[in-house]
Amino acid sequence: MPSDVVVLVATAVLAVVTVVAAVVAVLAARRVARGPVPAVPEAPPLEPVHEDVAASVVPGELVRVERTRAPRTDLPVSERSGALAPRVVEGRVVVPPTQDQVVAATLSRPQVRLAVVAEGLAHALRPESRDRISALVRREYRGRRRERLRAGRRAARAAHASALPTAPADQWLGER
Repeated sequence: MPSDVVVLVATAVLAVVTVVAAVVAVLAARRVARGPVPAVPEAPPLEPVHEDVAASVVPGELVRVERTRAPRTDLPVSERSGALAPRVVEGRVVVPPTQDQVVAATLSRPQVRLAVVAEGLAHALRPESRDRISALVRREYRGRRRERLRAGRRAARAAHASALPTAPADQWLGER
């Protein structure tokens, strides 16, 4: 099978996988945005972390917490930074994850790792990247070749200089 056919088939398979992944992601996003939230089984009531949060929560109702864009100066420094505080929802304490935890969880998923590798391969296979990489390899190869030739010439000069007899100009000095 010719190599151009193999590349064409691989590209087609990659395109199909990408389209399927996009469709699955859109359907999942719509389902999350539209679908009802499943009921959480009742747990023994916990001590509320903040009394003002516990007083404002109605049992059986979900609490939506949104970050504000502009920092407010009347809030403490910890709340001005946009960090979400722990909340009590249906008798359970919900602690939002930190940004580092979200990034670590997202990047550890196999689909994300595969997408990162695929994007890296696509970038490496672009014509401009191939040309740049081949130019770097060519430059490195030529530099090493020049260095080998210089080292060979130096070695030949050193070997030739030690094998030469004394110059005739030195013979008139005589021996002491």
